[in-house]
Parts: sequence; structure tokens; C-alpha cells
Amino acid sequence: MSMREIAEIVEDYLKSVGRVLPSGFETEDMLEELEIHIDEAFQEKVQKNPQASKVDLLREVLNDLGEPKEIAEEFKRTGIHLQEQEEYKKRIFRLVVRFIINMVVVVAASWFVSNLPDAGISFYWALGVLLVFGLFEWFIRVWQMREAGRIDVQN
Repeated sequence: MSMREIAEIVEDYLKSVGRVLPSGFETEDMLEELEIHIDEAFQEKVQKNPQASKVDLLREVLNDLGEPKEIAEEFKRTGIHLQEQEEYKKRIFRLVVRFIINMVVVVAASWFVSNLPDAGISFYWALGVLLVFGLFEWFIRVWQMREAGRIDVQN
């Protein structure tokens, strides 16, 4: 069997995988990566057993990889997991930024209240009261997000 026929078998396999890949994935990149993997595995098998039929070796490589549907499911699981990790990082970042902004507002409000004429409120007393309210608000937000399942504090 010629290299052209082997290339056609690989191309058919990659088309089958491409048809079952979930929409929205970078299918071309994944298919290129899969093609490189197939080629490397095939070349390795040919080097180990040069007398064997190249078609049989290619079929062995493709059988080792699995059915196109199995490959697509694995790509889907991997992609979803990576997407969930990115979303988690974004949520934590937003919580941290919100906390920092909250603390800046508390300090600024404490300074403003303590400098009002005839207020009679010290900066530290105002800071303490507003800090308690600010922290309370932040902890409620974290609790709400955890209850909604959008963050996991054990990660």
C-alpha cells in the first residue's frame, strides 16, 4: 500500500473525528495536533517493526487512539475543565478586587466623616464601624456565590 493510501486513511479518520467534535472548539488546531500524534506513533511502529504491513501498523495506531467519538468526548471534557478553571480564577480575582475597593472606600469614608465640621467622630472610630460593615458585606457576597455554586472555597 502506498503512502498516499495511508494518508487517505488518516484523513478519513481525522474527518470522522472532526464531524463529532463539539461546536465552538478550535477543531482545526486539535485535528492538526491529532494528525501529528498519529504520524509520530505510526513512524515509531514502523521503526520497531519494518517488515509488518504499514496498513496494519496504521490500523493499530488508530485502534490505540480509539473511536472518533471517544476522542471527541475526551477533547470536550478537557476543554470544559480548562474553561471552568479560567472562570474560577476570574471570580476569585473579582472578589479580591471587590475587597480591595471596599477597603479603600472604607478608609476614604472614615476620613471624610472624621473631617466633617462639628461631627465629633474620630477617624479610628469611623474606620472601625465602616470596616465591620464592609467586611460583613464582603463575606455575605462570598457566601452567596458559594451557595450559588459559583465558587468553591476548598480549591
